Amino acid sequence: MNAMRRQSGMTIIELMIAAALGLVISYFVINIMVSSARNAGVSEGLAQAQETGRLVMAWMTEQTSVGGYDGNYLSGTGGIEPVAELCAGGAMPPAAGADCTFNSDNNTNGGDRIAIRRTAGGLNSGTREQTTCTAQALPAAMVSSGAEIVDVYWVLPNTADADTTNDFQLWCVTYDAGGNPIGAAQSIANGVESIQLLLGIGDNDGSIEHYEEPSGSTNYGRVVSVRIAILARDFSGTTLDRAERTYGLLNSTPVTYDDQVARYVQTGTIWFPNRKNI
Repeated sequence: MNAMRRQSGMTIIELMIAAALGLVISYFVINIMVSSARNAGVSEGLAQAQETGRLVMAWMTEQTSVGGYDGNYLSGTGGIEPVAELCAGGAMPPAAGADCTFNSDNNTNGGDRIAIRRTAGGLNSGTREQTTCTAQALPAAMVSSGAEIVDVYWVLPNTADADTTNDFQLWCVTYDAGGNPIGAAQSIANGVESIQLLLGIGDNDGSIEHYEEPSGSTNYGRVVSVRIAILARDFSGTTLDRAERTYGLLNSTPVTYDDQVARYVQTGTIWFPNRKNI
């Protein structure tokens, strides 16, 4: 009599259970990978906005602290006003006649513009005193004569072309005393949506008495510092989940966006050492 052999192996039910477990495990693994990629994208977008804000503030501090510089510092005249007065007309840089400070509470159009006054050349002058704010060489005649010049910094939210990668840029151009641009305006940084500023008004010793927004009644001869707020953004525009987010820059009107953009507000105070005693 032949004995029946018992076959070993997985039943259909066991195969179905194994397949179900495999699907569950695959789901969780894929979910973890997607979440990790999403978190990495959010972190990168936030880092872009923060790094842009900090870099622009550091650059602005270095460049604008020359406000009020008078190359003929031995003359005893007390130097020049570090910040140009408020714009009387509607000229927009880099057009002629836009060598002035501009005040706007609207952060969707780029906000304020700051115009820094200084002289070219001077005793023991270095590269900064012989170049524009975009590092272009100033005319030799202006350097040798110590001519007054004005560096204007502003934000261009939209360049009005089809390329969106060149929107939201910080720009700069230098003007002569007649309000004519010297050289070409240049973009300094991407990812800047708005700039707001307050002027620090000092006492006779150069200490801050109070801050105020630029106006027609501002005593620009007593400006010793400027407080700046920068609204920076990511480059992709899709970092966060869509939601309403509100940002406040100094005393300007808070601005609300309903989008996916990661933004960051960087603030800082820039002193004008050339205005120590006024």
